[in-house]
Amino acid sequence: MDSFIKNNAPARGYILAYYQDTLVFEPYTMKDGELVFEGCEALRECHLFDEERECRRIYRESAGDWIEQLFTRAEEIEMDPDLLFEEKVLVKPQYADTGRLPRKLTIMNRFRYSECDTLTLDNYRIGCKPMER
Repeated sequence: MDSFIKNNAPARGYILAYYQDTLVFEPYTMKDGELVFEGCEALRECHLFDEERECRRIYRESAGDWIEQLFTRAEEIEMDPDLLFEEKVLVKPQYADTGRLPRKLTIMNRFRYSECDTLTLDNYRIGCKPMER
């Protein structure tokens, strides 16, 4: 397993993975430092998250490498609250009603001012509380 994910992904949470031809959103766990998840070779983007952190890997085809980012709720405490916007996104009932997925995701939008003093979305963090199992 990739050391970035091994060292930064929450021990238990959700994976949102984009493949060339499909999207996967499901719970995962880490066991003995390894991600317990059935993946495939065509992975393009991966978000591993819980309510406190998101570990993100995005494949950059033009350079043939991966962009790896870690976002935490702790970082947001230090940020200007006027540049943070929290939104709650509902998961479609047909998926949430299975009992494996949460009913809502939290998207913490992180804004910044550009050199021209224009408010710009700088990044975001996906989060949600893991469901009891």
